[in-house]
Amino acid sequence: MPLSKRKPKDDEQSVASDSKQPIKNVPALMGEGEKFFRDQLYDKAIQCYTEALELSEGNINALVERSACYLKIGKNDLALTDAEESLKENKEFTKGLYQKAEALYAMGEFELALVFYHRGKKLRGDVREFQLGINKAQEAIDNCVGDPTTVKLEIKGDLSYFDRPDEDKKKNKKKMNVGYQKPFSQKQQVVQKREKRPLKPGKQKTIKQLLGELYADKVYLENLLQDDHATRANTKSGDAIWNLANSGLDFLDSRTEFWRQQKPIYARKKSRQTNASSKTPLAYVLNQLEIIDNLQNNGKHSESLDKSNKLMIYVNKLSDTQLTDRKAIVSNIYSNIGNAYLEMGKYELALKNHQKDLDISNEIDNKEGISRAYENLGRVYARNGKFNSAIEVWEKKLPLAESDMEKAWLHHEIGRCHLELGSYKVAEDFGQKSFEYSEKISDDVWKLNATILIAQSQAKIGDEENLTKAIENFDKAYEMTEKQNDSKAMKAVKKVQDECKEKLKKLQIGLNESKNDEKNEVIEKKDEKEENKQEDKVDDKNDKDVNDENAQQEDKSDENEIQQNKNTPRVAEKKEGLGKNQEKGDSTNRSKNSSSSKDSSKNETILYKVEIRTANDLSSGTDAQVFMDMYGENGELVDIELKDPINDEKLFERDTLNKFELNLKSIGKIKKLAFITSGTGTVASWKLNSVKLYDNENLYLYVFYKLFKVDLRLNLYSFTVNRWIDTKTEIEPDNEPVSRSELSEFTVTVVTSNKLGAGTDSNVFINIFGEKGETGKLALFKRDGGGKLFEKGCTDVFTLESKNIGVVKKINLSHDGQGIGAGWHVEKVEVASNGVTKKFPIDRWLDEDEADGKTEIDLEPDVKPN
Repeated sequence: MPLSKRKPKDDEQSVASDSKQPIKNVPALMGEGEKFFRDQLYDKAIQCYTEALELSEGNINALVERSACYLKIGKNDLALTDAEESLKENKEFTKGLYQKAEALYAMGEFELALVFYHRGKKLRGDVREFQLGINKAQEAIDNCVGDPTTVKLEIKGDLSYFDRPDEDKKKNKKKMNVGYQKPFSQKQQVVQKREKRPLKPGKQKTIKQLLGELYADKVYLENLLQDDHATRANTKSGDAIWNLANSGLDFLDSRTEFWRQQKPIYARKKSRQTNASSKTPLAYVLNQLEIIDNLQNNGKHSESLDKSNKLMIYVNKLSDTQLTDRKAIVSNIYSNIGNAYLEMGKYELALKNHQKDLDISNEIDNKEGISRAYENLGRVYARNGKFNSAIEVWEKKLPLAESDMEKAWLHHEIGRCHLELGSYKVAEDFGQKSFEYSEKISDDVWKLNATILIAQSQAKIGDEENLTKAIENFDKAYEMTEKQNDSKAMKAVKKVQDECKEKLKKLQIGLNESKNDEKNEVIEKKDEKEENKQEDKVDDKNDKDVNDENAQQEDKSDENEIQQNKNTPRVAEKKEGLGKNQEKGDSTNRSKNSSSSKDSSKNETILYKVEIRTANDLSSGTDAQVFMDMYGENGELVDIELKDPINDEKLFERDTLNKFELNLKSIGKIKKLAFITSGTGTVASWKLNSVKLYDNENLYLYVFYKLFKVDLRLNLYSFTVNRWIDTKTEIEPDNEPVSRSELSEFTVTVVTSNKLGAGTDSNVFINIFGEKGETGKLALFKRDGGGKLFEKGCTDVFTLESKNIGVVKKINLSHDGQGIGAGWHVEKVEVASNGVTKKFPIDRWLDEDEADGKTEIDLEPDVKPN
């Protein structure tokens, strides 16, 4: 993939790049250094890492990376210095141990290199590079000194010299001249010459290529031995120079012979191809495994997969006698294949190959292989959202973890899975254990990760005590990010901490209101009792007055009747009086699913279909009751409890789609919806991602649907929400309702770049523009096949439904900047609709802290943005 040229901000410091404006933060400098290292621009990479160390003194990762650069350009002593500096604070820093071993190996100190390769392997047995280093260092030692078992001491030559009497020495003594001699008449002393050093066979051109920069030293030492005065015999200085020069040449000759067979990195430049047949099978296989590892580390997963498959074919053709530990190597190759598939987003294939790695490792009782397989299986499950399976596998790995570093990250990862599953207290406990192991090794990065995990767990528990603790831990995390000069992490931690403070504030207000409500309720009940007493007294008095009046009227009536009966016939007449306990209507109680309408004549019932998507963020789900209000042109429907979905999905779980059918009165065109939860349950908060509402407009269509099961949804209302529902929340449609006949399907393919930090945890949106209008902002929240979204080097495919806009003319791509690691580097987007696919190249950052700081961009087909 072509590398993008980012335009850094004005407040950043310059590095050796093509940018005119400076970059001034450690992550950016580390990223630039990695880019230059991949491009083999080692001097520029060294400059980047040096500037990073100036900003963050003693940064162990920068020291290790700079050490690797020094090795590439042959400055082995500087490489060793940086590696040792990275180990000053933490002697178990595995990257530093590996780099020190590599530097010693390049310097020819094979025995010492072997020691540090073994130390690293003891700490991280799952890291293959240490085993490869042990193999090559041991082979180098054998090539230099030979196998001790093959050396035999023999008695050869004339050894009689050691038995000669001392008289032989006396014979050789010269008699001293005695008597008078003229001044300077003695013969001047002749400089004693030494025997010439025999030349080693071989062309000087070949020796020069093998020795590289050391060839100049060889020439210097040979010329020094030619200087008779400097190396004259029987003098203290001459003997010392002679011995040192010969020792140096012996060393270079032995290294020349070794490198003639082995070839160091800087002597391989003119070798165009490696002839596998000229090597032993083991050496060839180890070399190929090293190449595969490098490809994976550089993000070239397809090439890595191809080489792994070819190597598997080669190894399967060999017998156990031709290749020792063949099964262990086969399981290792399966591991490589699984890792490649994982990074390519093919989880089932990744799982299959890591399981084969585990099966073979169990068969041969290879503890390192078993530990490696458990680790990789857990990664696949976690990446695919199967957190229970990930926990189960990683807990099997826990007893196999040897170093504190391994235990720190393993406890952290298990804790993250529990956090995803809503087991917040368990997640907090694992975070505490991770922090304890991180403190033992003084690893600032893992201490930060553990602290954030603890704080997030406490924030999700959500009571007043835990929210207070969470805010305190986020404070500690913020201080850690300050020390590491990580501006992105500082910003993300501050944002989450502010959210916790706001949530705590609302909770405290709610508690106070609840106390006040209880107090008011007691007062109201007391007042109501007094009021009822007064009403009873008034009612009793009124009843008495009415009874007296009735009695008087009856007396009068009786008198009239008597008088009338005297003259006319009696007519009986019955009158009804008012009773004491006449019922009164209560207008204060509102039943669920109640409705009010401007026009009471419009009481027809229609079918509403509601599709509710819960967000995919951490702890987005809820077990509280959820209620919906609907507001239309002709009235409103309130307190509709959403329960009994027509699909089998659990209610309001994280990243689930719940579908409901509601037979309700028609309220005309929908203006807005409102949602609220009951606020009860262990997880009361709820994050709503989106809503789709369909209406069938009249009862006839509803009956037709029920009888014939034909989907006659005529109007679609889309609502993009992506908000927490803690209080009553109103939402309005994204656009005007779309009729069924106008709906069209869009397939959107998004490719995230394969570079450091390219992935994002933010919510991503797309608006598609065509010749007939636009779709409006559509959330990309559920890709086909499931799994985590927008990971580095991954391709995500989405199927969307919106109104038909005709031929696609342009798109708007954006994200909301939420979550830690919000910045996103996109390679390209493809949109397919009505049988036509449009391609939109991007290859740039959408990040507040990168390039132009924008998190959204307008794109046209086949036009790469500036």
